Amino acid sequence: MRRDYVDPGYSPIDTDLICEFHIEPAAGISFEEASTHMAGESSIDSWTEISTLSPGLAARLKPHIFYLDANTQTVRVAYSEELFELGSVPQVLSAVAGNIFSMKIVGNLRLQDITFPKSMLREFEGPNFGLPGVRDIVGVKDRPLVGTIVKPKVGLTSEMHAEVAYNAFAGGCDLVKDDENLTDQKFNGFEKRAELTLKVAEKAEAETGERKMYLCNITAPTCKEMVRRLHVLKDLGASYAMIDIVPTGWTALQTLREAAADEGLALHAHRCMHSAFTRNPRHGVSMLLVAKLCRLIGLDQLHIGTVVGKMHGDKNEVLSIRDECVLDTVPADPEQHVLAQDWGGLKPMFPVASGGLAPTMIPDLYSIFGKEVIMQFGGGIHAHPMGTAAGAAACRQALEASLEGISLQDYAKDHKELEVALGKWLKK
Repeated sequence: MRRDYVDPGYSPIDTDLICEFHIEPAAGISFEEASTHMAGESSIDSWTEISTLSPGLAARLKPHIFYLDANTQTVRVAYSEELFELGSVPQVLSAVAGNIFSMKIVGNLRLQDITFPKSMLREFEGPNFGLPGVRDIVGVKDRPLVGTIVKPKVGLTSEMHAEVAYNAFAGGCDLVKDDENLTDQKFNGFEKRAELTLKVAEKAEAETGERKMYLCNITAPTCKEMVRRLHVLKDLGASYAMIDIVPTGWTALQTLREAAADEGLALHAHRCMHSAFTRNPRHGVSMLLVAKLCRLIGLDQLHIGTVVGKMHGDKNEVLSIRDECVLDTVPADPEQHVLAQDWGGLKPMFPVASGGLAPTMIPDLYSIFGKEVIMQFGGGIHAHPMGTAAGAAACRQALEASLEGISLQDYAKDHKELEVALGKWLKK
């Protein structure tokens, strides 16, 4: 007989880890029964009575379902910190989200959120640089940063890649990064690409008087190789590295956070593949939680969505993710299934808006995100009719117009690159 973990009178204590789930029971199963089985499976229980679970141990470690709402199919569970290896994101996820998605007793199940107690936060260092540190590196304090991805994603030689990067830097980009699927292919090897692109970044710095950052993708088959690539970048004078966070996994990210801190490199987090488990609002894990885990581990900047552009994510969802990146204390938001989180002084991450953006979208991006965002463009720079440098210049001009409260049309009268961009991308 399964224990009943439903305990609406329970008040979570300071050392509890709290999870919020969306649960849709399987046919013939009540909401309360499905919730009880899920809570037990994610903590101390098994599919049948076990003699090795003493009443004393069960009383000490049992989960408490302190909130149930069958109408919204929302459940909140408080877990004792004793159930967790406090400094291990992989173990936490294995515990609260390990087997439960395979249970026949649930139809759909989504881990919406986790609120971490201070006792767990203390085991993590958070971002080494974070938003304020990145601004120090780049030397830009009072505006959004402008970045691009070298396009096409793959196929360019190292020399061609560096040339595209140089044109983007010269045109006005603060940051240039690899895309998610460019690592160490035969046509564009990691070390040669890093060396050549960092050289053109230095050249563009001398010509423009601005700091220019290259974010080289260190994603690799093993943690050992990724750490080696960090060393290579450091020796070449880099300030940054980029990592594909979902394909590499949580253990790799915790390993890289330590190695990057030793090398003094900032880490840019690309969230490719996240929608495989975050996009369905009824099943999987939320992108909000992915962002929280990234800040906990200590990545310095993270793709969060755009609201405008080509990527999935409505405004409320994206802004909730943004808040978890930048705020020190995030209030509860019942509409977005966000639990209150006090980050205990961990540095904020720099949010990155990226995916299908064009210079014409900058006023909307600035209105949505304000100054604390990295606006990252791909085709919106490289498809400019006058070329990559002009595309980067058009983005900077559109940003200048937005900061000054001037319409793009008026600003374009004296800025050719923006004028051409409006002709290409502005909706008629």
